[in-house]
Amino acid sequence: MRALNGLLVTALLLAAPAAFGNATIVITNGDAPGAGFNDPTPVAPVGGNTGTTLGAQRLMIFQTAASIWGQALDSAVPISVLAHFQPLQCDSTGAVLGSAGPTNFFSSDDPTLDAGIPRSIFPRPQTWYVSAQTQRFASVQILPGTGTDPNNYDILARFNSALDTDACGGQTWYYGLDNQHGNAIDLLTVVLHEFGHGLGFLSLVSLTDGSFPAMNEPDIWSYFLYDEGSGQHWKDMTPSQRVSSAVSGALAWDGPSVISAVPNTLAFPLVLRVTSAPQTPSAVKDYQYSTAQFGGQVGATAVSGELAVGSTGWGCTSQGSLAPLTGKFALLDRGGPPAGTACSFVEKAQNAQAAGAIAVLIANNVASPPLAGMAGTAPDVTIPVLGITQADGAALKTAVGAGTVNVSLLRDSSQGRAGADPANRALMYSPTTLENGSSVSHWDKSAFPNLLMEPVINSDLTHGLDLTVPLLRDIGWFPVDLAITGQGPSSLATGAQGTFTFTVTNPGPYVAPAVTVTSTLNGLTFVSNSGDCTTGFPCALGDMAAGTTKTITSTLKAPSSGNTGSTAATVSSVSGTNTANDTATVTVQVGASGGGGGSSGGCSVGIGPPAPWLALLALGAWVRRRRRA
Repeated sequence: MRALNGLLVTALLLAAPAAFGNATIVITNGDAPGAGFNDPTPVAPVGGNTGTTLGAQRLMIFQTAASIWGQALDSAVPISVLAHFQPLQCDSTGAVLGSAGPTNFFSSDDPTLDAGIPRSIFPRPQTWYVSAQTQRFASVQILPGTGTDPNNYDILARFNSALDTDACGGQTWYYGLDNQHGNAIDLLTVVLHEFGHGLGFLSLVSLTDGSFPAMNEPDIWSYFLYDEGSGQHWKDMTPSQRVSSAVSGALAWDGPSVISAVPNTLAFPLVLRVTSAPQTPSAVKDYQYSTAQFGGQVGATAVSGELAVGSTGWGCTSQGSLAPLTGKFALLDRGGPPAGTACSFVEKAQNAQAAGAIAVLIANNVASPPLAGMAGTAPDVTIPVLGITQADGAALKTAVGAGTVNVSLLRDSSQGRAGADPANRALMYSPTTLENGSSVSHWDKSAFPNLLMEPVINSDLTHGLDLTVPLLRDIGWFPVDLAITGQGPSSLATGAQGTFTFTVTNPGPYVAPAVTVTSTLNGLTFVSNSGDCTTGFPCALGDMAAGTTKTITSTLKAPSSGNTGSTAATVSSVSGTNTANDTATVTVQVGASGGGGGSSGGCSVGIGPPAPWLALLALGAWVRRRRRA
């Protein structure tokens, strides 16, 4: 067992305003009497949370998150969480909402791993996995999940009680279960996110020097972190290369489950495009923008119309109603009348929508990137609300003054999906300036729709697990049930060679990682393999996607004289959900009068005890991912 020094955690930050299977996740309250989860402050039930004290509502959120994750996972061993609700960093500029992470990790050759646990439980040998996954592989409890020592638990979680005070710039927790959080921070979303890290959604590699966790062995993440620039996975890079890759802005996830899920999860990127401006052709191009935290979304159908400058400039209610904008994009300025008070983004959008606008562009009033963090809650605003730069706002006003300007908000399929590369690898967060606790261990912010495991909380998340579950599947969670069948000649002459075919099938619904086929020969002699294995046994077939098959064609030779004994052969996996289909047995009669090359012989497939005149061929299919005791 390797403890994470100082606890390896990831932090979910709040910027200042500007299944299949089941598992049990056990929450242990680590707080002192009268504090955190034991806070006796009376509160009214809210949004389906029936707790009547502040502590009880906090605990119900954690239990709900445990239930959501438990329904999505597969583990016969309870997953233990030591949880605290205590004051964390918080001021008028922002707050740490929560942090969580695994306290221990394990490898197949970790000398501290209990001697009674077979090292073959790990899908990939000499690779580090977090403790919750390791216990799932072993089907036995490794950590006790009791006491006050964090190292006794799979996950240590800390969440910020300061958000229930006035210390965080007006930010507060929402304790409801219905996602109707308004301007408050939805605690359930944050807990779901942090539990994801504790379950394995994080890199164990040091981002300071690029070193592996211990013993110069990679963590499971390093098999799938893909550097777009070099075309290498982290496990194959040097430490210095990994350090550079972490800030390359070009890091992606190369796991087959995520790649398969991306097309049904991520949309094509939204483009703000001036499609025509006959009097100012230089205005016809795509524009940078940011999106507000409220307003309507653009689906597969583009939103298109003529661009119009708002008649009152800022669109504030104090200026009176805007002139009609029916079917048009409204261009407004940030702020408000010089002699008055600046109005909110929400107010501008509401007034533009009331005037008939189909979308709103708000130009910044300072020379900086497009408006970011356009905060607000406005369920009544159903049109898209975007921010653009001051320079673009001025250029577009000039273009409108010269003649008609037509604009579209559209999903551009030529650019790949938002948050993925052209091969549907989901992008990982790797900004050019390292952000400890955020870089590498989150999805990139460019994903749309927003994903649970992005580094900054997004108000539009819906308590779903989106691409998190496929990623956990890539690193070894979830069962698979491989099956193997075999056929070959029913008889062979002494000294003759025969052809035997073994087919491994993964019926799904999950990817089977690191599939290996092994053999035991008693009497027959191995000659060669072809098909999906061209080496001798054991055959490493790699990852097998759901619904795929792989075939090994083996040439074997019968003994040259006098062997009338028997030899047994079986095909098996280390364990699985259905061991009955993990064994294939091919029986062959050996003798001077037997068939020649085996191509004309029949085959027998069974698992009964062999007759004394049979020579048997045995192959073992290993799917370490689905280890069960």
